[in-house]
Amino acid sequence: MPQASASALVLSAMPLNEQDKLVCLLTSNHGLLKAVAPGAAKIKNRFGSLLELFTNGDFFYYWHEEKELATLSKGEIKESFFTVVSAAQNIFYFYLIAEIVLKFIPPNQNDDRIYKLLLAILHARKNNLAMDWLLLYFLVWFLRSEGLLFNPGRCANCSITDLNRGWVRSDYRGLLCSNCKTNERLTLNREELEYIKWTQHHHPRDITPWIGRFLPAPMIRMLIGKVEYHGEFSLQSNRYLPEFR
Repeated sequence: MPQASASALVLSAMPLNEQDKLVCLLTSNHGLLKAVAPGAAKIKNRFGSLLELFTNGDFFYYWHEEKELATLSKGEIKESFFTVVSAAQNIFYFYLIAEIVLKFIPPNQNDDRIYKLLLAILHARKNNLAMDWLLLYFLVWFLRSEGLLFNPGRCANCSITDLNRGWVRSDYRGLLCSNCKTNERLTLNREELEYIKWTQHHHPRDITPWIGRFLPAPMIRMLIGKVEYHGEFSLQSNRYLPEFR
C-alpha cells in the first residue's frame, strides 16, 4: 500500500456510512484528492476538527492501486478558518466557492494556483474584507487561472481596444463592442472592465480593497453563469446568496 502526505484544504466531508466519512481535499500541488476517513462519522474520532470546511492541514493517507478512493490515516491542523467560514454571513459564500472548485478542478492537477487563491481569500476575510467583493475577486482569478477569462480591453469580433462598455457573448467567450453587438443581454460597464484589469496587478497574496463604486452583485451573477457554462453544470449553493434573491 503506497503511502503519501499532502498539504490541503478541506472542501467537503460527508457521511459515507455509519462510521466513515468521504472527504474531498484540494491539495497544494496535486489537485483534488478523495479519501475515506475511517471512523470520522463517530462522535468521538481521531480526526476531531481537522475535517471542518476549509481547514488547512497536513494529511497522511494510503491507497490501493485498484481502488478509486484513498484512505486517510491521520492529519494535523496547520490553520483553522472555522470561525470565519462558519459565520452566518459567510458560510454560503464559502459553500459556493467549495462547490465550484469541487466540480471544476480535476484530480491530479499539478498546479497550486487555486490552493493559494483559496488561502488568500480566507486570510482576506479574516482581515474583514467584504465577502461579496472577495467572491467576485475569486471568480475573476479562478477563471483567469483556468484560461477562461475574456480580455476586458478588446472586442472579440473586431479587436477594437479601450472598450467603454462590453457586451458578453452568449457563449461567454469574449466581449463585443457597441458596433459588433447584436442581441446580447449581459454587459460590463467601464468601471467593471477596469476592475478586471485591476485584479491583474493585485495578486491574491496581497488583496487590497477595490476603491470603485459599482455594485458587485450583477458581475457576480454573470461570472457564475460563465463558470456554469464552461463547466457544463448547475451550481446549487448560489441560491442561498443575497446576490441571487
